Amino acid sequence: MHHALPALALALCLAAPSLAQGQTGDALIHKLGASAPVPNPSFPADRSLTYRIAWNVTTAPEKPGQLAGGFRRPANFLTMTDAEGVPRSHVHLAIIVYGGATNSLMSNAAYKAANGVDNESIPLLEALNEAGVQIVVCGQALANRKIGREQLLPFVKVATSATMARATLSAQGYTTF
Repeated sequence: MHHALPALALALCLAAPSLAQGQTGDALIHKLGASAPVPNPSFPADRSLTYRIAWNVTTAPEKPGQLAGGFRRPANFLTMTDAEGVPRSHVHLAIIVYGGATNSLMSNAAYKAANGVDNESIPLLEALNEAGVQIVVCGQALANRKIGREQLLPFVKVATSATMARATLSAQGYTTF
């Protein structure tokens, strides 16, 4: 019995990274969107305002199979607004994807066929989608990269162009970073 405890401890240690990778939803958003806590800010977020923010995400991961880092920005914003007590009903976010980051919106099967590895951006994209973040891809980027809609994650919205997506979101009151 005493020999079983070290083996169990070793098994748990080896499993720990995969358990962390297995996080989903808000837990994953808070993990990947983490930032340094700032106690008692002197310029806090106004909890009565409605925030409409869109981000351009254009940079591909350094290596295929890695998370596209730009998807962390809306996760970070959600984490910070949660920490400041801004109701999620007051937070409306969107991501406009084009350039090298476009491939990160592919389903795992399509991504793996193209790159030989799994698409590590999918868990965060799914969590952001579940949190109400709109994920919009530039139709021109799809055409240039020869990516068909059937290769995309099912919740990705296709715009005519990134410019049209920005214009539409701007007309809806979004500020684009």
